Amino acid sequence: MGRNPKKNLVKKAALVQKSEELGIQMERLLAAYVMEQLAVMLSESKRGDRLLLKNPEVLGLSGMTKNDSHRLHYVYAKQPKEAFSKADFTVFLKQTIKWETQTNIEWSWRSNVEGTSLIVEITAVLDEMRMPVELIVEPLANVSKESYDTCSTRLIMESDRTCKINSFSVQRVFFEDLGEILTKLELISDMAAYERVYEALGVLSFEGRQFQKLMSSYCNEHGIVMDEVRFGQMERYLNYPYMKKKWNAYLKKRRKEIPSWEEVFGKLWSFLMPPWKAALEEMVYLGSWISDLGRYLD
Repeated sequence: MGRNPKKNLVKKAALVQKSEELGIQMERLLAAYVMEQLAVMLSESKRGDRLLLKNPEVLGLSGMTKNDSHRLHYVYAKQPKEAFSKADFTVFLKQTIKWETQTNIEWSWRSNVEGTSLIVEITAVLDEMRMPVELIVEPLANVSKESYDTCSTRLIMESDRTCKINSFSVQRVFFEDLGEILTKLELISDMAAYERVYEALGVLSFEGRQFQKLMSSYCNEHGIVMDEVRFGQMERYLNYPYMKKKWNAYLKKRRKEIPSWEEVFGKLWSFLMPPWKAALEEMVYLGSWISDLGRYLD
């Protein structure tokens, strides 16, 4: 059953009232609302079962403190022999995003392809308030059932209602990003992998023994050699001007100033170094990664 369009019409006055109720800035509320509505429409669309959100943590008001770039990143699980094209998917988006009828939001957008991913830059307008949102859609074949997950988000303007969103396993995303970092080293082109790993380490928990086992399995599957040479290369990245420059360029492109390279890579290396070093010495690491602390407890 579709949602009743009249029930979901939202005007600026309603958002102003909600902003005052919650004691948060209007810009933050509008950004969270626009991203929520986009995620809900995609989830309820005819391709919703194949659109898996990689960063569900950005949904809701709490998520907006972690992601100022207003970006939703999806995996699109392709069917066998299905071709993924910009033209086809943008037609689907035009048919799916019904803000003008389901809310009072007007929207405009433009899209381009970077590598294999479709990047859609959306501008949502509500009574002269403008909010840019970026939608990244990454086509992927042979998506395993283990990669499918769901999350529940409580709707901002309908607090008595929740919506299920299909998502890509946080742990799976983490290992994919970590694999890209370890494989490409300083040749990595998309520093977003570092940002996602940094954010994931703030929510994931691992036993050292568990991580060693999972990492060994992932590396064997993808032909990544976790030897002393690669360890030495990664170890110097914290104070490596070239990597810091790449990170700062990434932040500038995203119109952000934080977090710093030292904070991002520092957290990654604090997580990665102890169990990796133990594995090189053919030992089992028994520490537990505590996401809230950003370090291991022995």
